[in-house]
Order: sequence, then structure tokens, then C-alpha cells
Amino acid sequence: METPDTNMIEYILPRYCSGEATEEECRMVEEWIKQSDENYRIAKQIHTLYLATDTMQVVSAVDTEKALSSVCQKMSKGNEHAKVTMVTWLQRVAAILFIPLLIAFGIQNLKPRPVEIAQMIEVKTNPGMTTTVDLPDGTRVHLNSESKLSYPSFFDKDKRRVALQGEAFFEVQKDAEHGFVISTPHETKIEVLGTSFNVEAFEKDAFVSTTLIEGKVRFDYMKNQRSTAVLMKPGQKLTYDSSSSRIQLIETSGASEIAWKDGKIVFLATPLPEALRMLEKRFNVTFVLSNDRLRKEAFTGSFSNQRLERILEIFKISSNIKWRYLDTQDTMNEKTRIEIY
Repeated sequence: METPDTNMIEYILPRYCSGEATEEECRMVEEWIKQSDENYRIAKQIHTLYLATDTMQVVSAVDTEKALSSVCQKMSKGNEHAKVTMVTWLQRVAAILFIPLLIAFGIQNLKPRPVEIAQMIEVKTNPGMTTTVDLPDGTRVHLNSESKLSYPSFFDKDKRRVALQGEAFFEVQKDAEHGFVISTPHETKIEVLGTSFNVEAFEKDAFVSTTLIEGKVRFDYMKNQRSTAVLMKPGQKLTYDSSSSRIQLIETSGASEIAWKDGKIVFLATPLPEALRMLEKRFNVTFVLSNDRLRKEAFTGSFSNQRLERILEIFKISSNIKWRYLDTQDTMNEKTRIEIY
């Protein structure tokens, strides 16, 4: 029986695998397959290719017969009876199977992605406690007692915005293209680029204060229903009184204002009312100053691990003040009250 030549097989084999060959063509292919194991493996691989591409619905997009004939012609050029190698057929299979994968990859990446919405995160501190928060941009915030910080899970392309009620020390990551804005009570806000500063802004208090350690800060507030700004320099403390819309700016080293973040209390000629406020935040108590004469008293000293009673005894010795605990109702949420007289 005459052996089918290579050119004929190259033409018939794709038709055979696709089910379009005539009976005579099928007979010729089957005889060619029986001639060697290599011919059998080639025919099996081509048949697998047709099943795969048909299943993935890309047969119409790939001219398989033309591609197959081109490969075979290049292989048999110069030698009419050269055998088609198994490696070349597998290369063709891989190349054609790659097409639907490439299409699927393109479709997947061209699909519109859902817009990610930042989630607001809120951190609160209990009375007498402090904590440290690292923001998404690398900014570090030390949060003082009874304070609340709100910030997004990621910052947008415009500005880095957070909200503060209470007291915090900020170490802002420098980013000249994205300002850092802190919204505080009484329609005030603080905008910075990269800096270290302290902010005290409790909702219950009529004043907001900020102490600049390094960098640049702009304090914005409302005066006569108009937005007004004050630019601060390092070593300055600004106090804003919301009841009168007045600003007070004084020079300071910042040692007293930021000592709390290191677990210390530092008084530097600190007036008694302010010193008592610092002790209230540290020890979760309420002071009642019943002697107005004592308001002019000032204190200097540094405390770290001393108990409140020990600090008050030092006050008593240095300024001849007296203090005592006041009776309070037996409720779990009420703070201990101490009278200074």
C-alpha cells in the first residue's frame, strides 16, 4: 500500500482532527498514525488542541490549518520526507493555547474596578490613659487622656485630614504636595506640612491651644464670621479663646506642654489653674479651686512616678495651699473631687 506523503498529511491531519475529512482522507491519516509512535503522539496532540480551543470558544479566532501547514512546511523544506518532530508540535499547541489566556487577561484588566471608599477609624483614650497611633501616611500621634482621634483608613489625593477632640502630640510625615489638616472644636483647624506640635482642644473647654516644636503651622479660626489665619513659628504656643475670638501667642520651650507623652508632668512657672488641669488629665480627678487668691500662684517642678497625694503635699509646702477630698455620690462614672483652698 502506498505510503501517504508528508505534504498530504499536513493538509489532511487538521481536517481529520476537526471531523471534516472524507472517508478516504481518514483512512490515509490512520495508516500514517500506525507507521510510528511519533506519528501517533503528533496526531493525539493536535486532536487535544482542537478539543481545548473548541471548548474555550476561540477556534473561529485562530486559523489552525494555516498555522499548522506553515510550521510543517518550514520543517520539511529541503527534505520532502523529513519527519515532523514532537517538540515543534508542542510549541504550536502552547502558542495557540496562549491566545485565549491573553484575551482573558486583557478582559479581566479592562473591566472597571470598583471605587474603594475609605473607612473612618476612631481611637479613644480612657481617663488617665494615653496611647500612640500610627496613621496611614506614617504620621505618629500621641493621644492624651480622654481624647478622641478620627482618621480615614487611607488618605485621598488632596489633603490628609483628621479630627481631634482632646489633646495630642503630632509627628507629621513630611509631604509637600499633601498638607496635613486637623479639625478641632469651635470651628478651628490646624494645617501643616511636616512638623512636630502639640494640640489641646477639648469640646468641653472654650479654648484651643497648640504648641509648635518644629516646622510650620497655620492656625485657622473664625472671627466676625470670617476665616482668619495665624502662622506660627517653632517655640511658640498659641491659645485661642472661642468665647471672645481672641488669640494669645507666647514663647515656650514646649517642655511642659509635651511632657505628658513621655509619662511626665513638668511645671515651668505654671499658674495653679493650668497645673491643676494637667493633674486632672493625668489622675482622672476634678479639682475645685475655692480660693481665688491661689490663682496667681505658679509652680516649677518635674514629676514622673509620684502619686497625686505626694504632688499636692509638695504644693502645700511650697505655697501654703490646703487640699481635701470632697464627698461624692456613689456612682461609677463620677470622678473623685478634690478641693483646693
